[in-house]
Amino acid sequence: MIGRRLERTLIGAFPEAVRRNLRIEMIAAIAYGIFYAAAISFTPVVLRRLGATSGMLAIYTAQTYLGSILATFGVLLMRRWRPLVFGAACWLLGRSLLIWTFLIADARWLLVLTAGFWLLEAFPSPAYARVIQAIYPVRYRGRALATVRVGMVLAILIATPLAGFALDYVGYRVLFPLAGLLGVAAALLFTRLRIDDTALPPQQQRSLRSIWALLGQNRRFSIYLLGFSVYGLGFLLGFPLFAIVQVDRLHLSYTAIGALGLVQSLFWLLGNVYWGRLVDRRGGLWVLRANVAIAAIVPLCYIWAFNGWTLLPAFVAHGIISAGIDLGVISTGIELASPETVIEHSALQATIIGLRGILAPFVGIGLLQLGLPDRAIFAIGCVCIGLAWLILGATTAGERRRVRMPGNPPPG
Repeated sequence: MIGRRLERTLIGAFPEAVRRNLRIEMIAAIAYGIFYAAAISFTPVVLRRLGATSGMLAIYTAQTYLGSILATFGVLLMRRWRPLVFGAACWLLGRSLLIWTFLIADARWLLVLTAGFWLLEAFPSPAYARVIQAIYPVRYRGRALATVRVGMVLAILIATPLAGFALDYVGYRVLFPLAGLLGVAAALLFTRLRIDDTALPPQQQRSLRSIWALLGQNRRFSIYLLGFSVYGLGFLLGFPLFAIVQVDRLHLSYTAIGALGLVQSLFWLLGNVYWGRLVDRRGGLWVLRANVAIAAIVPLCYIWAFNGWTLLPAFVAHGIISAGIDLGVISTGIELASPETVIEHSALQATIIGLRGILAPFVGIGLLQLGLPDRAIFAIGCVCIGLAWLILGATTAGERRRVRMPGNPPPG
């Protein structure tokens, strides 16, 4: 009874079927958070200690978007697979690759293995969107997604320092395989969700060409993708330069950077609670645009930073948008799609985000190598973020006009 009262205080009263799925996904998210903290968050450091060059680290950064680029092909594979089974199978196979890190002692082979992991981790993102559409009704979706992510972030907060300690004493060849087993367990837990596929509109059987044709058929979705791509370009232009500023200009210690990272994680945690409720009240697109505005604080702080304290607003803002952008993108992709084409729209969204994520960091590094100072690159990023906010405003304006017209269903 105490647990039920606490649950209702934090997230409100949910139907029993929604609550059951929420609990299962929460447990899976906690397991994933520990897996992420123990392996994924330390992979760049391990690569560097194995002798990875800056170019190899850039390749690793690009790998994280590899599965997103191929998401549209995943839609074709899902014709014979239930979304839940397809997603869990990809995650199980991808995370199990980390079990084999006990055999790896070379940065190049670790890059090969992580490429397979990131391909399979992001590849089934459209399937996950279909599952979320099924298990969480729109009136509860924002709070449910936020609650799951609160559990994941709490696990990351607790497990990260313990994982760092374990890496110092037993090494990645022991820790990464154990983390891989926990990641596999999280994927298996995900299969315990109960989904009533009959409650959803049937999936349309589309060719790859007809999937891309949806961009021309859904104008608001296309404008949204354009705005979000411009935002991503602006934010990721300077992302590889953040560490350069922290080390070369500000000479911050690992302790100082760690303290700032802790502040970022705390606001990531709080942001999930706050933005989850706003998604239910105002919609994912409104939340996404609000976070794009907040994101401009990050490059602005790096322009004027002269000590660690001046970066504090950047880390606070980064934590806030880590929650808001995540919840906003998932919810907006569902809101702007017709109920029977959520998978196709989510695949297009993932592919565009993946292309942007692979190209933008290399553009920023290229500008730096051409002699452009880092402050100028951050300023260009701010301009792009402001332009993205205006473009997304055109999308939200279209939403307001649509809602006011009689006979139209409510958003989502």
